[in-house]
Amino acid sequence: MECVALSPASSHFITDGLYTSFAMWRFIFRARSKTIPLNGAVTWKQGHDRTCRIRCDHIESLAHVICYCLVHPRALQLRHNALVGRVKTAIGHIVQIMYENQRVPNSNLRPDLVVAYRSEIYIIDVTVTFEDGKDPFDRARERKHHAYANIINTFKTPTNTVEIIPFAMGALGSCHPQNDYFMKKFVSRSYLTKFRKFCTCDTIKWSRDIYAEHVTGIRQYDPTELNISTQRPPEPKSETNEESMEIRPTNNN
Repeated sequence: MECVALSPASSHFITDGLYTSFAMWRFIFRARSKTIPLNGAVTWKQGHDRTCRIRCDHIESLAHVICYCLVHPRALQLRHNALVGRVKTAIGHIVQIMYENQRVPNSNLRPDLVVAYRSEIYIIDVTVTFEDGKDPFDRARERKHHAYANIINTFKTPTNTVEIIPFAMGALGSCHPQNDYFMKKFVSRSYLTKFRKFCTCDTIKWSRDIYAEHVTGIRQYDPTELNISTQRPPEPKSETNEESMEIRPTNNN
């Protein structure tokens, strides 16, 4: 809950239920209160098998199921793609997208997005970590900075600046405040408020699907569905000027 408290958007659905299904609501409250029934949660039974139920020797904790279990690579990738899609939709009409999940020159690295804005280059990479306190967020961001530090010189020129932007989300829907540092440059305050909520609900939706499939063995999504925009709430209008978002129809009478 320490991570949830970092941003009001992480628990916005408690009061209004926006963009949240009943299944998501039921899952997230049990997950955040650590009352999800998993083998690894049973510590009081002597001799109880706490390992993962699906061909895995790891302890079946919630973190293992929704972040690390390699039985669900497709769903983990779709959760990641949903967040990348949110970022791209928010800034894509303002910036020039140079690379999208492509290998950059002179490297084998494939950042999610490399965008150009005026004389600035941003290397954006999304990461979803299990929010067990603030430290996992900090470590995830440090890993991204370390991983992409070697390609800064690929884009650096005497007339521009290059910056690595780790976009970190918690697997249980926690938003990291540092995400706002980058997004505020391109979107209005009202759009950013909705953007945070969408990212939270997208993450919860996919984490819930991963958990449900893990426990029941029933696929929760269409594995052939590549365009996941139909599975996400509709986007708000992409406005960068707050005043234009507040325009009201005038009455000529």
